[in-house]
Amino acid sequence: MRLTRLCVVLLAAFACVGGARAGNATDGLTPGQLLAQARGMFPLERMEVTGTLETAEARGMNATVRPYALTLDWSGGVPKADCRLFRAEGDAAPILHAELTRRAGKPALALIAADGTRTEGVRLNLPVGESDLTWMDLAFDYLWWPEVRRLAEGESSEGERVNGRSCVVLEAKAPAPAPGLGAVRLWLDKGTGSLLQTQQLDETGRPTRLMWVQKVGREEGRWVPRLFRVRRAGVRRETSLRVKSVRSQGFAVGDSHE
Repeated sequence: MRLTRLCVVLLAAFACVGGARAGNATDGLTPGQLLAQARGMFPLERMEVTGTLETAEARGMNATVRPYALTLDWSGGVPKADCRLFRAEGDAAPILHAELTRRAGKPALALIAADGTRTEGVRLNLPVGESDLTWMDLAFDYLWWPEVRRLAEGESSEGERVNGRSCVVLEAKAPAPAPGLGAVRLWLDKGTGSLLQTQQLDETGRPTRLMWVQKVGREEGRWVPRLFRVRRAGVRRETSLRVKSVRSQGFAVGDSHE
């Protein structure tokens, strides 16, 4: 199945793997309540995701392919995501190992060296490896930003519909603006409250980066994202995040399902 213009962050997509609630879930909710509802759609079960993170310039020039292993565990007292990026398939030691945690609603990123030494307080808007995927994508950070407003109808140049679905459009302002990051716009399905699209804006309100789902598949009654694309404005390079397997206690999708 091919979805056009459907932009979504990685964790948002896996939050919807189990399906969203039926009914009009956004009626009567404030912008802050809408974000809280979206946060509540995170999968509580521990999930292990593997695949490849690929970057390539125009026409596939100078491509790099890095296998990754991502463990998501939002069920404990401290939500955690562990990400390992490898130089090549079959390597035992990662070239990049990071741990994302969230305590009292605040994210923290640490890089872990081969000897176990930790570098704490790494900025979330830094890229993952050579790609245009950022740690903010994996932290799903903007769902906790306190300053959020609902856009008026017609205010967004992207409209209020995504893949035929009517949406509520929110704009969350970054608590600590950084170069290239001033706010994030989010499209939430009016019927389910699910996050369907995101758009990163710089300090002047100009779009700087998009992430969209290009392929999904239905496995054992669940929608599973298979291929993500990331593109940064003004850069002739595209990042692809391919999902090979998704496993949890009650669900497993492997390479044979592609």
